[in-house]
Amino acid sequence: MTETKQVPLDHYCKPYLVHVFRNGERTTHRFRKAGITLGRSRKREIPLPDKSISRHHLSLRREGQKFMARDEGSQNGTLIDGKKLPPNQWVEIPNRGTLKIGPFQIQVEAVHESLDEHSLATEDTKHSGGPLDTGTFARLIQALNEELDPERLLELIVESAIRATEAERGFLVLRKGDNLSVPVAKNFVGEDIQGGGEKISKTIVQEVLGSGDGRLTVNAQSDERFKDLQSVEDLRLRSVLCVPLRVLSEIVGVLYLDNRLQQHAFSDEDRHLLQVLADISGVAIRNSRLVSDLRKKNEELLRAHEEVAALNARLAGRVKKQTAEIEEMREELDASRKIFGLRHSYKMIIGESPAMQDVFRLLDRYVDATDPVLILGESGTGKELVARVLHEQGPRAEGPFVSENCAALPESLLESELFGYSKGAFTGATRDHDGLFVQAKGGTLFLDEVGDMSPDLQSKLLRVIQEKEVRPLGSAKTIPIDIRLVTATHRDLRQMVQEGAFREDLFYRLHVLPIQLPPLRKRKGDIPLLVSHLLKRCALEAKVPAPRINPKALDILSSYHWPGNVRELENELRRALLLTEGEILPEHLSDRVRNPGLEDLENSPLPSESGTTLPQLVQRLEENEIRRALTKAGGNKSKAAAFLGISRFALQRKLEKYEI
Repeated sequence: MTETKQVPLDHYCKPYLVHVFRNGERTTHRFRKAGITLGRSRKREIPLPDKSISRHHLSLRREGQKFMARDEGSQNGTLIDGKKLPPNQWVEIPNRGTLKIGPFQIQVEAVHESLDEHSLATEDTKHSGGPLDTGTFARLIQALNEELDPERLLELIVESAIRATEAERGFLVLRKGDNLSVPVAKNFVGEDIQGGGEKISKTIVQEVLGSGDGRLTVNAQSDERFKDLQSVEDLRLRSVLCVPLRVLSEIVGVLYLDNRLQQHAFSDEDRHLLQVLADISGVAIRNSRLVSDLRKKNEELLRAHEEVAALNARLAGRVKKQTAEIEEMREELDASRKIFGLRHSYKMIIGESPAMQDVFRLLDRYVDATDPVLILGESGTGKELVARVLHEQGPRAEGPFVSENCAALPESLLESELFGYSKGAFTGATRDHDGLFVQAKGGTLFLDEVGDMSPDLQSKLLRVIQEKEVRPLGSAKTIPIDIRLVTATHRDLRQMVQEGAFREDLFYRLHVLPIQLPPLRKRKGDIPLLVSHLLKRCALEAKVPAPRINPKALDILSSYHWPGNVRELENELRRALLLTEGEILPEHLSDRVRNPGLEDLENSPLPSESGTTLPQLVQRLEENEIRRALTKAGGNKSKAAAFLGISRFALQRKLEKYEI
């Protein structure tokens, strides 16, 4: 190795090639200048982007047919054929010698001028680096526009900004309301910077966000604009470049670059270049957000479509099941009508016992009539249900069905509800009010517990029925009525007539078409049907699957005398539904149902209070004791008769009498 005298670096010389190798890839550069420089800075003729290489690492020059090299005092040094160059000295490069700088290997080769210059044009690969010329910048823009992943796009923006300006560090700062976030912070070799929000001057960032203009300082330590900023001193900032980032003309954040070691690291050209890059990045961010929103909406639409499909499938299954059940019920009802000669369907009323078939036959005769119907029966036997059937199966089905419980309202209020009133008829009557007789025009009016009506109201009701018109309270005008009247009571109206508690003439007006509903103890064969129907309805209301019922529990329900009739049975099933987990067992039933006895009768209302008679109570006791004896005897009638103290023949007669 020998020294040679220096010649001017810009001296014209014969062309030569510089080959740069890295990881098996080669980049070739062609020069005519006598001297060129290599280093990490993109201002070098051959930039070598790697953190192990100094910004101005090596100089090469041509002296005639010789090539010289000088290490510019680099931190990690330069090797020629494995030997380290002394710093700041020109040394001749042996023929076919190889320079090693960090991960790069350099070879210099003289060429003949007659060679095609275009064939010797600088080659560029993705590993070669190089100054940010028009082609490189165009590829950078293309990369930004093609990247649709939001997170990767933000990283690419910062990496591109660092490469374009040769910054030491780059930060992307986004504004979220009154707060700032730093989703990306990187250094010049692409490493993430931890705690990026603490490494920037927030004052500079806020100024750019507020004004919309970029900020450039070549030496923040001596810049008058930043002399009062403690963050500049604390962060040891030298060169700072910060420009706004806009999306659809809205400033959403900033691109912030700095260099803590070098003054004058950025120029106005860098500021303009970075602003162009930021504007292009804003377009790329908007495109990425639009694509991301579209993907999310497509995913939501797909999920919604799948949910709708699943719901439709479940709904179709339910509809199919319900259709099958309805068809089955229709077939059963049709069969029932054929067997018992019924013209109408009474599917709302559950029952197949002989007592209920008698009721259905009466309904068949009463449905098309216009005369008043009086429904008699104990509380809870379904009197209002029968009234609704009369309405819905009759010729007035298109009209309204209006009902009122006469025992639920005081006399004065019941009168105004039935007959209506005129404005000013009494205190609080601020407007005209149509009574129930008028409201039920063209339909059916159902008056429950008519036996509890006062004598005065009985007289007024009789007049309305006779004259077929009603006069509201406080009015001198009468209004014609067009209704079918259905009444009901649990009381013995004949007995009340004899006692003077109910008008005889009104009784005969109401008792034109009487229907006596049997108590549940008279139709125990219907209890399994009622239990199945009521359980399904109660489970549907409670939004739980309908439970099974244990045969022993059903036997207990069938054996109980049910003083509260169907209403009491429904309440018992609602209670059991809350206690069960899939199957109603005997222990889920109440004590009075599981262990009926004389105490039930002792605690029950007196006959007049419950609408029954002493013979009915005696019959109820006999039925209960017979069932208990049969249960204890395991169904053996002889043993059951012995338990009861009667003959087997007497027991058989009672079984037939009570339909046990």
